[in-house]
Amino acid sequence: MTQPGSPSDFERRPNPPGWVQPKAPYNPFDPTDQRPAQGYPSEFNAPSALKKNTGQVAKDLTDYQKIKIDMKRLQYYPRPPSELYPGRYKVLRRINYKSGFRKGADLTAKVSIWGFVIFGLFFYKWNDHNNVFAPFRRAQLRVKEILLGELDKDDYNDLYHYDPNKAIPQRPLPTIMYEKNAENNLVGENAINNEFVKDRFGNKHVVIAEQIQQEKDEKMLEELEAHLKQRQQELNQMKQGLQDSNKRPWWKLW
Repeated sequence: MTQPGSPSDFERRPNPPGWVQPKAPYNPFDPTDQRPAQGYPSEFNAPSALKKNTGQVAKDLTDYQKIKIDMKRLQYYPRPPSELYPGRYKVLRRINYKSGFRKGADLTAKVSIWGFVIFGLFFYKWNDHNNVFAPFRRAQLRVKEILLGELDKDDYNDLYHYDPNKAIPQRPLPTIMYEKNAENNLVGENAINNEFVKDRFGNKHVVIAEQIQQEKDEKMLEELEAHLKQRQQELNQMKQGLQDSNKRPWWKLW
């Protein structure tokens, strides 16, 4: 038996036949290392070589997503061995990574969004006209009528006496239109700064009115021209009749 600390304790055991220099971490002094004598095939592949199982180039050795795919295809799961039950593995517990603050924030966001949606659809009256939200409003009024037994005057009219063909008012014209109309005396003095300021007509309305007036004037001129032509024909006929009456017959000598 050799003494501890002698040079024979640090001698390397002989390599098996066909052994090649490994390119992967390998401890020749570990008797549990079951590396084959020819080496693993992955030891002779460059890190940036094309992977056979993924078809992608591993440009970075820290690309854990590709490593995860490779391990899943190889059905290799690195599970730590159990300390209590030999030959079995430890069972990893699923940790709830969501904190109380994150749960509260998610719940607050969902409640706020759904609250605004439900309030906007069923409990808010957008306007007096028929639009995409009107059926939800009427459904809410029907439920309210069933629960309470009656409705007030406005809600009753909204539910039963609404005009589906009522036109939605147009967007008012810009203020500069009103100012220009006032400068050009298109709006009377008594119509400035009153409660109907948004109902004033603008340049578009003036152009349409001028077009209608022009069509009326053209029609009137055409009728007048036709009347003048007819009058001229009547005058010509009268002149011709007078000339014929003043003409002396050929058989009269005096």
